[in-house]
Amino acid sequence: MAVLEGGVSALLAGVAEENQKALHATIKPIPFGALGHYRVAARFNLIAAQAANSRLFSLRNTGTNLIVITRLNIRWLQTAAHTAPIEDSLDCFKLTSFTVDDTTNTVTPTVSRKKTTMAAAPGNVNIRNVTVAGAAAGMTGGTLTKDGSPWAQLPKFLIAAVPTASEVKADWLDGLDDVNGTHPFVFAQNEGFEIENRVLLGAAAGSGVYVDLCYAEVTVY
Repeated sequence: MAVLEGGVSALLAGVAEENQKALHATIKPIPFGALGHYRVAARFNLIAAQAANSRLFSLRNTGTNLIVITRLNIRWLQTAAHTAPIEDSLDCFKLTSFTVDDTTNTVTPTVSRKKTTMAAAPGNVNIRNVTVAGAAAGMTGGTLTKDGSPWAQLPKFLIAAVPTASEVKADWLDGLDDVNGTHPFVFAQNEGFEIENRVLLGAAAGSGVYVDLCYAEVTVY
């Protein structure tokens, strides 16, 4: 079976039966029109007495365009001894009715656009992370509704003594393993997501968290 119309050329492509000649395909980015693709990285700490369900990072779509999340990697590194061993996780939740960003204990990271001719970063998006040194209560002051369950989790067992004779490895989560045609998260106006700490940490605690995020702003998806 062959593809008979090539659009911009007279080339033919064999489908399913050409076992000796692989089809050459070029994957293109999501079309963005007058908008753009963006990337940001953030680092912040979890500290002693970090509250359960405290917000650490958030993204909110403030406009009428659509925000398509194309990458979310989280790395978590224990940096200090904990009062007692404890099992914790960083949980990602979709947010709706997200009409007000957090205003306390927040930092606004600088977002980079991926091409100079794209619309200025960060587009119609507000991104916040908790203060770099950490805040036990996390970010507060926002107006939002959280889904009943997280869509991704990064579990970690935090120990009473950080190893000194070997390298301390960071745990890692690919929060958006959307491949082979699965659908990415697409956020409409006043939708978005958050990363939060799951359980109350003890009187001694310390971790560094690293977030890598990419997204596209588009009119249609």
